[in-house]
Amino acid sequence: MALRLRAARPADLPAVVALHVESWRDAYRGVLAAAFLDGPIEQRLAAHWHDAMIARRRPGAVALATAGGTIAGFVAAWRDEDKCHIDNLHVRPGMRSAGIGRAMLGFAAVRLREQGCVSAYLWVFAQNPGAIRLYAALGAVIGPEVLRDTQGQKVLEREVRWPHIAALIAACAAPPLRGSPP
Repeated sequence: MALRLRAARPADLPAVVALHVESWRDAYRGVLAAAFLDGPIEQRLAAHWHDAMIARRRPGAVALATAGGTIAGFVAAWRDEDKCHIDNLHVRPGMRSAGIGRAMLGFAAVRLREQGCVSAYLWVFAQNPGAIRLYAALGAVIGPEVLRDTQGQKVLEREVRWPHIAALIAACAAPPLRGSPP
């Protein structure tokens, strides 16, 4: 099944919100409070994505990956001076570990480099070892655990940095090494 990457459109807002909710409920149960995941998550993420995709408060890129007519994932990255802040990278449960996240990360990094970014960073939950392995395989510098606020909850996170965005783009374009995450 071919993967297609494209810029998200305002009409994609409901699909982005639904996938974000599905992804967090699947991946972060035990990391985020059950009361949040089972309760106000939909309203909070709908408001977040309305601001990001409709109000367009900051420069950046929101992109979708589709496979066989299904939205397989999305990425959101914002320009933070000359840095690319990767704010969200989510792959549909059941479609993870197929190279979709890697492809979306590279797609967003290219778009943000075109907007003047020279480096990239993101924050990842410390209890997300699969993502941390992916970022390390893509040459990231992984920082120590730091207690941060996410949706009003204190969660251990790690900063992930690529000092040169070109290195991230090249790593995303290269075939995965045997034994590393796709």
